[in-house]
Amino acid sequence: MQKIKIENNFDILRLFLAVLVYFAHWNTLTGQNLSHIVFHLSGYAVHMFFIVSGFLIFWSFDADQNKKHFYIKRFFRIFPLYAFLIILQTLFFIWFSNENVFQTIKYFISNIFFLNFLSPTVGTILSDLKVNAINGSLWTLKNEVVFYLAIPLLFMLYKKFGKAVFVIFYILSVAYMFIIDYIVSLEIVSRHHADILLFQFPAQVRLFMVGILMYVLFHKFKKQNIYSFALISLFLLIFFKNNTYFIYIAYPFCIGFMMVYLAYFVKQIKIHFDFSYSFYILHFPVIQLALYFGINPSNSVLSFVILFAVVLILSYFFENYIEKKFIQIGKNIIRQDKNV
Repeated sequence: MQKIKIENNFDILRLFLAVLVYFAHWNTLTGQNLSHIVFHLSGYAVHMFFIVSGFLIFWSFDADQNKKHFYIKRFFRIFPLYAFLIILQTLFFIWFSNENVFQTIKYFISNIFFLNFLSPTVGTILSDLKVNAINGSLWTLKNEVVFYLAIPLLFMLYKKFGKAVFVIFYILSVAYMFIIDYIVSLEIVSRHHADILLFQFPAQVRLFMVGILMYVLFHKFKKQNIYSFALISLFLLIFFKNNTYFIYIAYPFCIGFMMVYLAYFVKQIKIHFDFSYSFYILHFPVIQLALYFGINPSNSVLSFVILFAVVLILSYFFENYIEKKFIQIGKNIIRQDKNV
């Protein structure tokens, strides 16, 4: 197991990233269309989420290479809150949608298995809104779940073949993205459908691989060189943000260096809560429901502040009464298994 400092800024970093996603979704869903950059950083935030996940999840498996324990931890960390939210969203459709029961069943089954793209909503109940989906944030979770399932295999390949494994998967992921673009050039698929394909797991693999590489190479990072890497990365992100070759090939490493710098090489900010996951998966339906029921304040400042406060309060309670409870259940199961 690699020796990495326990003290870090990952909790506050993930919360900050979740808030950036809220900024962007609020701006789009409420039709504000504000041009300030802070309302247009959700793509960077989600990509850093994936890289953080690659770093932390690989670290978690490296610390305890028992596959059973790993999957128990992942299940109780992610699924109970997710399932509770899917149930609540399904109840909303049952109560307010006029569609037949089979559409609602399809919604529930698709979403409970993380296949949100098969049924993002039920009927046309939300069609008058900017986005016809109850929770557009959930697409990232299926990518996370596939990554979790692959971790033991990735770890085994790493032990056998070394870091080259991650480089190979990175190259394959980048190749997938260029293949999608080539198919578009041949007019086999439309640009719209291609963009959907670029949201799928193969394209995100390169982000997870960078997170893992940041972990396995962490011992080589010193404050001075990682600061330089992060600063150069920031300049590259600014000047080449619209360059396809840069975005596909080098961009993930830029985000990765910035993540490592923020997590380990700036002053630690201690927080005694971690509701970034709750905040991330709750904010979208809160905004959508406020719009659907016509209770979103017309004043943009009030709208932003009130909806943000609602999401914050709900996230706090969800973390304390669902997330923490089930995480502890998972820990208890693992502890009992170790004592057998």
